[in-house]
Amino acid sequence: MSNAMRAMLRLSPFLFLAACGGGDAMPDEKMMESRTRIRAKEDSLFEHQAFDARTAQGMIDVYKAYAAAYPLDSMAPEYLFRAAGTHKSMNQPDEAIRLYDRIAHNYQSWRRRADVLYMKALTLDDDLDQDGEAQRIYEQVINEYPDHPFARDAKAMIENLGLTDEEIIAKFKAKNGEPVDAAAAD
Repeated sequence: MSNAMRAMLRLSPFLFLAACGGGDAMPDEKMMESRTRIRAKEDSLFEHQAFDARTAQGMIDVYKAYAAAYPLDSMAPEYLFRAAGTHKSMNQPDEAIRLYDRIAHNYQSWRRRADVLYMKALTLDDDLDQDGEAQRIYEQVINEYPDHPFARDAKAMIENLGLTDEEIIAKFKAKNGEPVDAAAAD
């Protein structure tokens, strides 16, 4: 049996769930069964010593299928957030940004929305070198969630936008009164 066929068979229950529609259409028992499968797949992914891209992609697919099958369930944005983080880890920042945008738009009252916005800004900054857009999102975190711990972090990130790692290190050394290597500051 081909690898593609095996992958389809593993994902077929989730593809079926995704095709069935919204969260209320399926019984709670099916939803809980899906969550159990997700936990088992996560356990399988995280027990590997080395990163396995194929398993990670399978995990992303399962997360997305769950969110498609149960878009109104409280775990849907969480699973999408995990999928976005996995995309970021796999050096797929554009895919991560798409999911962060989807969560921010579709789940505006989700308790972790500040985390979503911050991670979007961080991805724009670190992975895509889009400092202007990253700054705009960091400012959104500060304005919408001024008491959130990420608001403080976002302010620090704005201060360091465009700086090289060496410049940031020199800046922190100077702030702490440590001698700064002139070559590192250039």
